[in-house]
Amino acid sequence: MQDSTPESPAPMLRQPPQPLARVLAADEIIPTVQRVLAIQHAAREHAAAIITPLRGNLRQHHRPLPARRRRDAGRDGVLQRAPLLWPGQGYPRGRGGRNEALVCVYGGEVADEGGGRDDVPEERGKRFVTLERADYDAVLRYVRDPETRRRVYVAFDNRFPDNMPLFKEMLILRDENARMLGYGSHAEFRVERRVGPSTGWVEGFLRRLSKGLEPRGREEMVRVAERKRVDLGIRGDAVSGEKGSEERKILPWDFEYYTRLLEEEADVDQEMNFRIFPPDPHVNGHVGFVLRGYLKEDGSRVYPATVLMCAFQPPTAVSCALLKHREVMTLFHELGHGLHDLVSRTKHTRFHGTRVAPDFGEAPSTMLEKWCWMPDELVKMGWHYTRVDPAYMAKWKEDHADGEEPPPETLPKELADNLVESRELNRGLWFLRLLVFATFGMRVNNQQSPEALRELGEVKLYNDLQDSMTLKPNPDKTGYGLVHSTHLTELYDAGYYDYMRKLRASTNKPSSAIIFSESSADFLNQSAQAFTASFESFFAKDPRNPEAWDRYRRGILEYGGSRDEMEMMKEFLGREPGPDALLRSLGLLESDKSGVDNVVPTAASI
Repeated sequence: MQDSTPESPAPMLRQPPQPLARVLAADEIIPTVQRVLAIQHAAREHAAAIITPLRGNLRQHHRPLPARRRRDAGRDGVLQRAPLLWPGQGYPRGRGGRNEALVCVYGGEVADEGGGRDDVPEERGKRFVTLERADYDAVLRYVRDPETRRRVYVAFDNRFPDNMPLFKEMLILRDENARMLGYGSHAEFRVERRVGPSTGWVEGFLRRLSKGLEPRGREEMVRVAERKRVDLGIRGDAVSGEKGSEERKILPWDFEYYTRLLEEEADVDQEMNFRIFPPDPHVNGHVGFVLRGYLKEDGSRVYPATVLMCAFQPPTAVSCALLKHREVMTLFHELGHGLHDLVSRTKHTRFHGTRVAPDFGEAPSTMLEKWCWMPDELVKMGWHYTRVDPAYMAKWKEDHADGEEPPPETLPKELADNLVESRELNRGLWFLRLLVFATFGMRVNNQQSPEALRELGEVKLYNDLQDSMTLKPNPDKTGYGLVHSTHLTELYDAGYYDYMRKLRASTNKPSSAIIFSESSADFLNQSAQAFTASFESFFAKDPRNPEAWDRYRRGILEYGGSRDEMEMMKEFLGREPGPDALLRSLGLLESDKSGVDNVVPTAASI
């Protein structure tokens, strides 16, 4: 094997890894769409001729490749559920089309952000603030006046009232579709494609996680309330949630402001972090090698088997490309997906690598993210950009002609420790915030009957969960936060618990600026965590242990989606996965000699 530049491979071009598909000519579009629709119609009619609606669910009908032991045979199975179960004249196209139309209108409202009116006359000394997310975050984090924060919070929380009837109708239509297919609810229909075996299992998981996280959340809220008390010069105990003056409580519009003050006290040098992680030496030095294809002896080129697509800033004229710490996490996350693809060994493509149940697919990537929160590993991977090229050092000295000493070559251990420690700030409260959506999603999509769903008060349910689980009492319980994003209509309907299952394994949280962001992009970019904490016990003593990694490779990664994920984890862990690993990582569980996990009492729970 001959590599063109073995020590310093040429950078790959910033272009798609494969040619783009040909764009159809204008006169080809309609015939092409008609041909595709005709194929789908023929398949639907054929299936309807041999399958009745009552028999047409995947638990009762033929499953392709049964030897693969897949519960639903993947989404490329012979049956794709509802659309193929009725003849053309009987299939509820109106119901399905109406639901899709509702999603589009609903999503359009969210995309518009309810930005407010821009025709308000100017007033001296005042500033116009929209209700877009960036303005809202800035006000809640940086404006000192609590009344201003309250007004913006209430206005933001009461956006999109027109989405409520749309949301209700979507819930009803999905519930009707699921029951026509023989399921007890839309949640039951969705959970069939997840690792969790049943809706009962999911609900039990959420209850255990909520009960375990609450002591940590209360303890963290006491600290935030104490910071408010100090800031306002109030004497006495600072206990969130107690009866008394609002000055002693953390209200919803207080939390981000006082969290920011606590972050500033942590004093993490983000600028130093930014300059210490240039990608090329970081990857080559820490991963060991990166081979971007190679030339064979006959002159032909072998191209990469897997490409990691990451949106990082390119180099500048005076510096190489630089990564922030969260971007290093992104790099390791994508590398995890790449490794899953590279080492997977499956007979059928449809089960290869990351083609697994949605709530399991992020496990390998989250395993590698963990490395970005180990102080010793951060020191090893850190490398100041001035050491990458003598020209960069020369430029640095030119800009610091006052005789200042050059920065350290590697990431200082103290800075690495501070960075890792800062991650723990309000981490329990962050998980509780996610639990609100997970619990709400299961409740509204798993009602006992259509009548119960129609009578359900979604706004009250959501706001009651907000108060009880986030520990921030809101005097106004009429907000519409449940329809502020498309999580519960497009991505995580009855499946937001997936995100919690993934997070239970994590020792991550988003950067402080978006800890409580509701944007789906924020959640996904932080990479939906998998079952990391359950696996971490195999790597806790030595994250580089080759025997542990070999077992993980052969017991988890190589199978891809060709085996039932729950069975794989039971076999690998020796037990059924649950929330205990996450609670243990937060210091809320300890293991006694019998191996039984016990809740650790905290100051807030005594």
